Amino acid sequence: MNNHIFEDLFVLELANNHWGNVERGLKIIKDFSRIVRFNNIKAAIKLQFRDVDQFIHKDFRDRSDIRYIKKTLNTKLSRNDYGTLVQAIKKNGCILMSTPFDERSVDLCVELGIEIIKIASSDINDWPLIEKIATTKKPVMVSTGGSSRKDIDDLVKFFENRNIPIAINHCVSLYPSEDNELELNQIDYLKNRYPNHIIGFSTHEHNDWTSSIMIAYAKGARTFERHIDIDMDGVPVSPYCSLPEQVDYLV
Repeated sequence: MNNHIFEDLFVLELANNHWGNVERGLKIIKDFSRIVRFNNIKAAIKLQFRDVDQFIHKDFRDRSDIRYIKKTLNTKLSRNDYGTLVQAIKKNGCILMSTPFDERSVDLCVELGIEIIKIASSDINDWPLIEKIATTKKPVMVSTGGSSRKDIDDLVKFFENRNIPIAINHCVSLYPSEDNELELNQIDYLKNRYPNHIIGFSTHEHNDWTSSIMIAYAKGARTFERHIDIDMDGVPVSPYCSLPEQVDYLV
């Protein structure tokens, strides 16, 4: 199985930090791709795709008191908007990557030429979504926060049987997380259990991830994911996100 695409890969998770503003998204891509080129690293800039009109149940669409619903609605982008961001990522020499949260968004991944598909920890046993992702035959990365051994075993076996490359990220689903909550020995566990696959580290530490990524690398992690953002227009930067100068220092 060809796992070379995951080796020494930095995944820069743009997520919804565009805040529904294409120009802000383009600025994030520009600032971080400059860091990628300067340091000559292999990096993907990852988007998140949601079919927002179907993703939020109609009975909850007007619930402004639920933060996640409000943020999902406020950060909605059109197909053309995503296309603009994808073209910018490609033009700036980064790998195209996205997390689709529903089946229609998997189709969008194919349409826009996404090279690697991410399965979020929350979807590790969403089998209709997983089966749809498998039809694309694209390499897959999965985070394992909150999952059971059976969850991971079933998922890895599913993609192995289809000869689809898969990378497995250790992750704790705490946003942000402190150093004493990282459970980095799970990297040893994953490497021993899945020796034929690249093991990674998806990290949400409080501002800094320099020490933890060195320890994770020493333990054998070979792909690293971090949320990224920029300080712009007075929009608060979440404590689990890294700014361009922080990623530059890390690399």
